[in-house]
Formats: sequence, structure tokens, C-alpha cells
Amino acid sequence: MNIDAFKLSLITYFQNLAFYDYLAYAWLLITFLILIFLATLLAKKSSSLSLIIIIFALLLLCITPFFIHKKLNETLRKTHTEITSIQKLNFSSSFILETTIYNQSTNTFNVCFLSTSVFKANEATGFKAYLLSLKPLASQSMILRETIPKGESLHYQIVFDDFHYTGDFNATLRAECY
Repeated sequence: MNIDAFKLSLITYFQNLAFYDYLAYAWLLITFLILIFLATLLAKKSSSLSLIIIIFALLLLCITPFFIHKKLNETLRKTHTEITSIQKLNFSSSFILETTIYNQSTNTFNVCFLSTSVFKANEATGFKAYLLSLKPLASQSMILRETIPKGESLHYQIVFDDFHYTGDFNATLRAECY
């Protein structure tokens, strides 16, 4: 995912925060402040313990938002994506992905952030497969403003223009819906 897609993902996330998001981040902030207060109380007795608590609090503040985001997406905003077909157009340098987004949560989705990447098809596993995934042939990110009721699905087509790769390729689709 490139920087623009990451920025678009963050903006979409912050614009669609729900009650449980605010609750989780408030818990994080209160825990951080309690740990800092505890570290200042212990500073006169044991400066090394105080330093360890401050380092732990800073790590907690930096790392926990990623876990909060991941866990809330898994529990409250659960989606499943599927690429149903890939069609390379014969007389054009374009191809079309036909995709399906399934709403597996208990809420109705109104906005989805879609991120699609196309990679060379390979048999690599492990670290080499990870390295190849860092450099996609093409990628596309978009905000889809369609309503997906709970338990329903949405069929959507994504078009990649100016795609000149002639070998075999695979595509991945990731969706975050709110």
C-alpha cells in the first residue's frame, strides 16, 4: 500500500469512528495517563522503575492503536472479500476485477475503503513471497459509498487501465467498511 492509500485509509477511519472506537481510545489515554502519574510518584523512590514504567507507557501509546483498530475491525466491522473473476481485455491494456464484498457484521455499512493490488503470479513462499508482495504491478484504492445491509453482499467491478504486463498475475482485495 502506498502513502496516498494509507492516508486515504486513515482519513476514512477517522471520519467514521463509532462509539466503541471512542471508548477504546479513551481507555488507552486513561491507562497512559495513569501509568505516567504512577511513574512520577515512583520517581523519588526508584528512578529506574519509573523509567521502565514511562517506556512501557510510551510503547503502549504507540503500539496499542494498531491492535485496537484490528480487533474492532474483526469484531464490529467484519467483512469478507472475494474476487469472483479477472478479465484481461483483448484489444485494450485494461483488465476488470469482479469482486464481492460480504457484510458479516451486525451493522449496516455505508462506506467502504477498498484497496486492490496486482502481483506477479509465482510459486514463492515465505520471505521471497513477502518481498514480492512489497512491489505490486498495480494498485488502486477507492472509497465506495454504497449501503451494504447486514448479512448481504455487494458486487462491484474494479477497472485497471494501462496495465501492460503480459504474464500471469494474481490480485488481492482488502475492504474496511464502516
